[in-house]
Amino acid sequence: MRTFDKYLSRVENFLAGASLIGATALAVFAVLLRNITGDVLFWSEEAIIYLIICSTFFGAVVTLRHNEHVAVDIMPTLLNGKKKKFFVVLGGLMTLIYAGFIAYLSWALISEPFSRTTITPALKLPLWVVELSLAVGMTLFFIRAAEMLIRAIKAPAEELDKDVFAEEAAAVGIDVNDIAIDDTKEGDR
Repeated sequence: MRTFDKYLSRVENFLAGASLIGATALAVFAVLLRNITGDVLFWSEEAIIYLIICSTFFGAVVTLRHNEHVAVDIMPTLLNGKKKKFFVVLGGLMTLIYAGFIAYLSWALISEPFSRTTITPALKLPLWVVELSLAVGMTLFFIRAAEMLIRAIKAPAEELDKDVFAEEAAAVGIDVNDIAIDDTKEGDR
């Protein structure tokens, strides 16, 4: 499982990083070219938009891997042990179902005649090339969600009992031991 995770992480990082770096480099080059020579790359705006869209879909996979998506996790936070594990596994299963459904639909979208016959305005690319980022991104999202679900099922329930307050404090760079609870009111001083 670790080898699979290592290679999947490399692919996810490369796709997300390359598309974002490509968009940034192209934007900087287009601006410099326009300001220095007065020439305009008419296709650069469209390419930048598509690259940012790609980085969004691939970045979503990286965010899922680090479990940093916005989540409503009130129930798992309030519970411990097997009850908490139930909700973690249920959430993972729902994520897997959602990702699988969207991945299926995105691959179906690519096979539509409209996607094969329509071309983009400036780049003159077939539309399926642009839509491919959604299909690949959601397929990677599905694979990562399956891997996380398997990990959650295999993990002992006690391993899931983490101090959420301490994790949130660490995420913003605060040591939870440095936080003092002050019961005095401002008016009492």
